[in-house]
Amino acid sequence: MTTQAGTIETEATIVVDEHEGGWTYVLLPGSKEAMGAGGAVRVAGTVDAVPIEATLLPFGGGTHMLPLKRAVVAALGKAAGDEIAVRIARREREAAR
Repeated sequence: MTTQAGTIETEATIVVDEHEGGWTYVLLPGSKEAMGAGGAVRVAGTVDAVPIEATLLPFGGGTHMLPLKRAVVAALGKAAGDEIAVRIARREREAAR
């Protein structure tokens, strides 16, 4: 994993929770230190070449999970167990409308 303050560049394995309504995500060990926060963190970037905006969710032990929307997974053409290149950076909260 390559990190600068508020950024992560790494390879990660797609995980699919097989329970009904389960999530598709990747785990990012060390993300608490990289992002400077152990709670939810809004990020933007790419997985492989697919642009994403998401919220990292705390998973425990300094690790966050990066949820992958169905449209992103479909665009990737990949499934559980496949590796993807994750390049994300912290994004600021959007101004109130």
